[in-house]
Order: sequence, then C-alpha cells, then structure tokens
Amino acid sequence: MITEILRATQADGVVTARLRAAAPWGITRGPSRSIVFHLVMRGNCWLRTPGAEPLRLETGDVAMLPDGAGHVLSSDRPSHQRRRVVLDEEVLGNRAEGAGSEINIAGIGPQTRLLCAGYRPEAALPALLPPVLHVPTRQSAARRDLAETLRMLDGELTGGLPGAQLIIDRLVDIAAMHALRSWLPSGDPATWPTPHHDVAVAVAVTALHRELDRPWTLDELAGRSGLSRATLTRRFTSTIGEPPLGYLRRQRMELAARRLRESDDSLTAIAKRIGYTSEFAFSRAFSRTFGIPPSHYRTASRQAPLNWGRAIPSGAQ
Repeated sequence: MITEILRATQADGVVTARLRAAAPWGITRGPSRSIVFHLVMRGNCWLRTPGAEPLRLETGDVAMLPDGAGHVLSSDRPSHQRRRVVLDEEVLGNRAEGAGSEINIAGIGPQTRLLCAGYRPEAALPALLPPVLHVPTRQSAARRDLAETLRMLDGELTGGLPGAQLIIDRLVDIAAMHALRSWLPSGDPATWPTPHHDVAVAVAVTALHRELDRPWTLDELAGRSGLSRATLTRRFTSTIGEPPLGYLRRQRMELAARRLRESDDSLTAIAKRIGYTSEFAFSRAFSRTFGIPPSHYRTASRQAPLNWGRAIPSGAQ
C-alpha cells in the first residue's frame, strides 16, 4: 500500500513559484484538483484550513494538501479581511516564467520565503491520507534523504542555472515522496493515522490496492475486513467518501490512464492488469469515466503531456 501511495504521488506537470513576503501578508487558495505543496525556506507562517486549528509552519517545514483543499497562508495567526490577499493565479503564475520567477510582497515586518507548488498526481491518492500532511523541520532534518533534497531544491531555486525548472520539478516530486515516507510509519495499516482511525477500512483499502486485478465482491472484501457488507459500506463511505467498489473502479481507471500515458502496453494488457476480462469491457468503462476511448486518451496525452492531466473531466474523479 505504501508503494502504491508513493507511486501515485509522482508529479505530472509541476507548477512552482517562489514567494518572498514581508509581514503583514496573506495568500488564499481555493479548492483544487491538484496536490498542493508548501516548503518554508526561511521565516515562519500560519496555515489555515476549514474546520481545523491554524498550523504554525517554521523554517524547513513541509506541508502537503493531498486533496487540494482550500486554505490560507499568512504571516500571523488571526485572519483579517483588510490584509492584502494574493490569489493563486498571482502566486503560481505562468509556468513559462521559469524557475527564476519570484513573487514579492512588500511589508515592514519579518520576511518569509516560501516555495509553493501544485501538480496533478499520476494517479488518485488513496483517500486515507489526511487533509494536511505536515512534516516539521525537526523531523525533516532527522531524515538525511529529505533534508538533502530540500537543500538541493533551495540551490536550484536561487542558482539561476539552465534547466533549473526541470530539476525543480523532479526535486518537488522526490520531496513529496520523502514527506510521505516520513508520515507513513510502516506497511501495517493498523499503525496509520487514518481520518477516523478505522483499521477495518484501512485493511479493505490495502487489500484493494494490492490486488486491483482481483474480481472483488463486496462479500469477499467484507470478510477480509471482518465486517458485514452493510457495516463495511457505511464505514468505508464515511471515511473514504465513496463505496468500496466505486473506489475500486476509480483506482483501476486512474492506473489505466497512467499506463496509457507512460507505456506502450496494448489495451488488452492494460485491461488484464486492472481486472477486466476483455478489451471491449475495459474500453466501455474507460469511456464512461473519462469521456473518450482509451486509444484517443493515449494519443491526446502524448500530444500535450504536461497539460493533459488537467483536462480530465470531473467525472474521472
């Protein structure tokens, strides 16, 4: 399951911006279908998300929002309507501006430097991840792999060397994976800090991810989790946001889309990989999800590899 989470995190079209802001300042970001990634390079700030207490971020802290929830970053804890607000379009800007682009917010107070990134993952992240994944600096510093990645990222952001944006894209990808590694304690779902600490649901999700090609029935999955069909469906839907077999279909389609973008596998091979007995049945299911046949999806994704992930209809989610 951890391997599946890390694989799903792989970035598809990273958009980054550096922010240099002097207090008082604030940034708002509406809900997004992208993973959101913030790294505090210097200074500190507050992160606020709906329904949660404000979270203080220090130098070296990493904050990920796997589901792209709307949020506010600001120089101090309270929220004031009169504070200047910089919208996402201004912060993330245009990818064409390159790695050297920096957003500056003038002020008279202490300065904070942030790296803000957004990207579409290669596949849907398992819904057991928390709304905010916070890796504090003391934890990131203790992991040499993450600390070194962040050090290289800082160097690329400020170095102004050719090809910096390409390297930054990959380093953001690696930093996100290291952050997930730091948060996920082990391969045992019983140890994961799930939203409702529902071990039975975590067991069911793990089983689905380990055998996406298995012809799962609700009876079999309920038996694996130790619950009745009705109880599993209710608790799974409450925790994940959709019923077990609906979640399975979505994960299969996300994996199929990734294989279409990344590989030259035949449609028959991809269909078999995700548990469909025929290419025809797979094509029908894929078309219902994404709005176009898999062969057309493959062609379009290779004509515009960076932008195609953003063009997937909302029904794919």
